[in-house]
Amino acid sequence: MLTRLLSFIAIASTLTAAPVEVLPPEMRGALQPQVAVAPSGRIHVVFGKDNAVFHTTSADGRVFSAPVIIGELEKLALKMRRGPRVTATDKLVLVTAISHADGNVHAWTSADTGRTWKEGAHLNTVPKSAREGLQAVAGNGRGLVAAVWLDMRGKGTEPWCRVSRDGGATWTGDFSIYQSPDGRICECCAPAVAISPAGEVAAMWRNWLGGSRDLYLATSRDGRTFSPAQKLGTGTWRLNACPMDGGGLAAAPGGGWLAVWRRERTVFASEPASQEKQIAANAAQPVAAFAGGTPLVLWEANGALMLQRGTEAPARFAENAAAASIVNGPESAVIAWEAAIGGSKTILLDRVR
Repeated sequence: MLTRLLSFIAIASTLTAAPVEVLPPEMRGALQPQVAVAPSGRIHVVFGKDNAVFHTTSADGRVFSAPVIIGELEKLALKMRRGPRVTATDKLVLVTAISHADGNVHAWTSADTGRTWKEGAHLNTVPKSAREGLQAVAGNGRGLVAAVWLDMRGKGTEPWCRVSRDGGATWTGDFSIYQSPDGRICECCAPAVAISPAGEVAAMWRNWLGGSRDLYLATSRDGRTFSPAQKLGTGTWRLNACPMDGGGLAAAPGGGWLAVWRRERTVFASEPASQEKQIAANAAQPVAAFAGGTPLVLWEANGALMLQRGTEAPARFAENAAAASIVNGPESAVIAWEAAIGGSKTILLDRVR
């Protein structure tokens, strides 16, 4: 009991304030939050409810604007790491979402911090090719944006990418990051993408190679070509099924990548100093970010979100919680997650130093 209390106190001391409910009570039932922070510090949160994509924003992380509908999509891809994605500069907010009905990656931008939205062309140039509904978006806050999704335009699923250098106003052509020699990658695990301070793009996905479903990483310095894919971890997961758990990826402030991922029921981390480090057993759905130079890893276990800060012992971060989204910050990371209140889903947000 004393150990658990001390762990709770250690985690509580890293929080800047109590968690904030992002939504008004009438919006409960929202799912799959994603968070972005503009260079000014303004926080943007997007989420899905039924077939609608919503956005809310806050200058201080305590008081949020009334949620605004960005758009409605027939059979909006939602749940199990599916849902809208967001990134922001101080001038433009970009939100993407996928429709299972039309199979396209829809993209909207707002030039007035989310009050009004304009939809652009689909990011996938072949109709219906993104119908699995799994995607990731990252930006560096200065205009460079990378979008990655699972694409089915060929015989098998591949990770495809598109890059913008003006915050999502215009885009380069879409292209395949990787083609598996076995003809496809894992179809139901969400990809991850991150951008380093130097502007390098990294993409991560779960492969399906030789009967194994392991995580692979590739990087791009020019936003047009990616390096050969490298397997993460020293072990392998032979599995004739999909775990629906793609892991998380964060750019380290000093360079390199922090990748967190699951093999069987164990969460691991890969970083420049270690190809594989065990984080937690009986765990799933990890995500990662940095608060300044301190790495943070979150994962789901027994209905709660667990947090490891740097080399500290893991501790319970939030109860009745899931689907965390976390983003780097110069002093504190910002975290949004699904929480259960009164039997209904809502979204909470907090910072961790």
